[in-house]
Amino acid sequence: MEDWEKLIEKRDLIVSVVGIGRIGLPTALMISNEGFKTYGIDTDLSLVEKVNAGGGDPPITYIIDEPELESLLKKVIINRKLKATTNFRNYTSQSNLIILCIPTAITEQKVPDYSVINEVLKEIGQLKEKLAKKIVIFESTVGPNYVEKIAIPLIEKVSELKINKDFWVASCPERANPGNIIKNLNSIPRIVGASNNYARNIVSYFYKTAFKVNIFEVSNPRTANSVKLIENIFRVVNIAFANEISQLMRKFDIDYMEVLKGAATKYNFLTHYPGPGVGGPCLPSNPYYLIDEGYKVSFTPNLLRVATEVNQSQPFHIIELIFEGLNKINKPIANTKIAILGISYKANVKDVQISSVIPILSELQKNNAILGIYDPYYKEEEILGFKIEKNYEFIKRVYSIIIIHTDHNEFKSQNFKDFLRECKDLKVIVDCHNTYEYEEIPNNIYYIGVGRPMKYINRKNN
Repeated sequence: MEDWEKLIEKRDLIVSVVGIGRIGLPTALMISNEGFKTYGIDTDLSLVEKVNAGGGDPPITYIIDEPELESLLKKVIINRKLKATTNFRNYTSQSNLIILCIPTAITEQKVPDYSVINEVLKEIGQLKEKLAKKIVIFESTVGPNYVEKIAIPLIEKVSELKINKDFWVASCPERANPGNIIKNLNSIPRIVGASNNYARNIVSYFYKTAFKVNIFEVSNPRTANSVKLIENIFRVVNIAFANEISQLMRKFDIDYMEVLKGAATKYNFLTHYPGPGVGGPCLPSNPYYLIDEGYKVSFTPNLLRVATEVNQSQPFHIIELIFEGLNKINKPIANTKIAILGISYKANVKDVQISSVIPILSELQKNNAILGIYDPYYKEEEILGFKIEKNYEFIKRVYSIIIIHTDHNEFKSQNFKDFLRECKDLKVIVDCHNTYEYEEIPNNIYYIGVGRPMKYINRKNN
């Protein structure tokens, strides 16, 4: 441990970050900015070239929505502490720590797909004697038992080396939120569990030094990975509760947003809001890591399964609200112009991974609606099979109904609210995140929020 401490303190430790995507690149940048020689390894040559150039045109996608990321990239490239590369074997063999930031997807059968990360582990194993005295760190989201029951045996088999004798592993799952990754990496405590206490102490000391955050040590990798899953699944379950109860409240002619304000006055109530469903790389998939491993020990996590199904059905509830609005203005869905505002899975982020807008667009297409789509992060781009409008002013072109799918800041601005008053043909607003208060809606509009009874805004009669 003493030798490792000296390497860390003198910044002589060399780090490879495998996968320089939305999490891996900020991780590599912060480590290199702290003075450690860092290699960012990826199979995407165009991404590697852009990183080495300090950016690019068009810019790296996730630089657009991550404050501080662009300036930090330029700084570390100038200081020559970060090098991006596609040469896995050469640079991992030079490194003391190999940090894995590789996306782990869910298959159509709703089970974790570890094929990509398994191939990387095989490459790590093929380092053979060059793997000796290194620590492999898993930041990727994996099931609780993946590291100990799959990853370690795989590395041992390929390398013919032994865990805790020749090399070590640790889990330190990322906990950052897209749109605030740099801020989160600088502030949220890291969870560290390792193959033995020796590795845990080293990894904890490194992360505390590199990121200046508190460290919470746990017994082993399976516990560390469970922490990451549980904190996200907690949100999944609570969002599912909000989505389901909001529909019930609406049937009672009760405004669920008003209910939430009242409930929030009690000290132990934790507010979660309804919406069009959950999206992104984490919330839709994380329950399946536990469900899958639960089945393997003859246990069915029913609450997780049902909560996931509730959230998956929410986009179809949005379709119901759209039909409800069309019925009020006596318009069929076929050949009616419908504007969709926001396609990202969450506000102020350029990312459509598992976005709830995808099933909504699919259903509207099936019903022959004429769609106009705008998102400030995808202006005039081709995405999801659609050409995105350059701004929201297209709504003036005889759009009688708009769907606010993503609550980007642009749609909350006073300029946008004022613009809506200029849209004389607008008759219905479906607000998937209850972005607006009733008094902000133009006159003579049917306003439909999630969990809120439809309200016709007619101030002459108020």
